[in-house]
Amino acid sequence: MAGGKHRLITNCVRDINKLCLFENFVRSSYLPYVQQHKRSWKTDERYLNRHILPYLGSCPLTEISEEKLRGWLSTLEDNGLSSSSQYRLFWLVKYILNFAVRMGELKSDAAFQNMVVRKNKQQRAPEILTPAEALKLVHLLEEYADRPSAQAIHLLLLTGASKSEILYARWQDVHLRRAVLATTMTYTGQSRLIPLNTESIRLIRRLPRRKDVPWLFASSSGQRLTSVFYTWNLLRTRLGRPDLRIQDLRHSFAGFLMDMGIPQTELCSFMGCFNTMK
Repeated sequence: MAGGKHRLITNCVRDINKLCLFENFVRSSYLPYVQQHKRSWKTDERYLNRHILPYLGSCPLTEISEEKLRGWLSTLEDNGLSSSSQYRLFWLVKYILNFAVRMGELKSDAAFQNMVVRKNKQQRAPEILTPAEALKLVHLLEEYADRPSAQAIHLLLLTGASKSEILYARWQDVHLRRAVLATTMTYTGQSRLIPLNTESIRLIRRLPRRKDVPWLFASSSGQRLTSVFYTWNLLRTRLGRPDLRIQDLRHSFAGFLMDMGIPQTELCSFMGCFNTMK
């Protein structure tokens, strides 16, 4: 009898915890509501499945803060989404969070109340690391070498890949003998091969590999790493470049290749020609 009661309490706690996750709230409360009250609910569902839930879905409602939202928006920008798309997605998320407050799932909106995203944000020209800054960044990355987020940023610097390509990378995509990383997480949805140099191969060999965890970069729970914002913000601040964006590493990589004498016409093979594994 006591064992049955204990299991019942455990199951109730588990169910409560599940309902507190952003994705569970969206599917159990928000989507059923907008299906009845919003003609464009299918657009909301498409945005959620494509751009929001993969990053915020596993996050408890009570842990969604301004920092978390800025990290998510940074990921959207790295994936090539326009400022207008980021604007629409942000206000959809904020509406959902305010809806959670009205439904009593969140006590208040204090954690994200003051955050806003302006429409038609002016596009900023890419910034490039100098060789000295790149070397300093490598030294800083070595200080945080035990963090998966720092390891991912280091691989970004060494390969010129996009953040989504690296964070979605699986062990089965790594082909060290051929010195390539196969990926389909590109802006166009096509596959491509990312060349791996000696340093990037050495970095991948040092990565811890856990049983039943397919991702190169995963959290302590084994889930795919979805954000590197906290570590990146720490690094760029210490670097003395607080406005440097994560995608600027890609532009810096391209600049280093051109400085090495590689013609601009051949940069495609390094930065975005789409190939498939044969």
